[in-house]
Amino acid sequence: MNAEMALHSAVGVLEHGFTHHTGIVWGAIHLPGGQRIITCSVDGSLRVWNWTSGKQIGEDWRDGDSGENSIALSPDGKKVVSGSGDGAVRLWDIDTGKVVTKWAGHTEGVESVCWSRDGRRVLSGSTDGTARQWEVESEETIENILASIETGHGYVSAVVYSPDTTLIATGGVDGPWTGEIVESSVKIWDAKTGKLVATLKGHTDAVLCLAWTKDGKTLISGQPSRV
Repeated sequence: MNAEMALHSAVGVLEHGFTHHTGIVWGAIHLPGGQRIITCSVDGSLRVWNWTSGKQIGEDWRDGDSGENSIALSPDGKKVVSGSGDGAVRLWDIDTGKVVTKWAGHTEGVESVCWSRDGRRVLSGSTDGTARQWEVESEETIENILASIETGHGYVSAVVYSPDTTLIATGGVDGPWTGEIVESSVKIWDAKTGKLVATLKGHTDAVLCLAWTKDGKTLISGQPSRV
């Protein structure tokens, strides 16, 4: 069965779909220049599409058979980072469609990835309950400076840097995943020390997405049934 991603206009009108993925599509990003988008899927591929025609451009991007759960575009628009089901964080070159760096450290699938605003670091969150930082220029983990953050979430489904990269926010499910709906929190950490700064409660289900406002004063979080 093909998985489909649809493109809608600003007024909500379906323009066309993208139908070559064979598994769930978990992420989509718009590339600089306005004519291309990239999607990632549990079928193990990243794919580039023509925005106007809906046709795939070139071959699938693949590095093994592991599903791709999340993607994020670098601030300079030249690289894409993906979070994979095998626990790896992969850095892709947009011009070649090839992996230039693969970071290993997570013991379970990576559900969320995020760039720092200056493009020097990548942040990842995993179902192993940890958040990890990676130094892009040295192509190494920052764990020689900062150990992975044991968040206390049963699994981490959302991570994001604050605009000034001094703070990290994590969200997911608090406690072991049992299939039942449980109250979950958003946690804020010092990006340099890895220490917990604040715990924000109020969600009645898993926290699936996080976003800071540009001024860094407000953090927005979402669960399946509410924001």
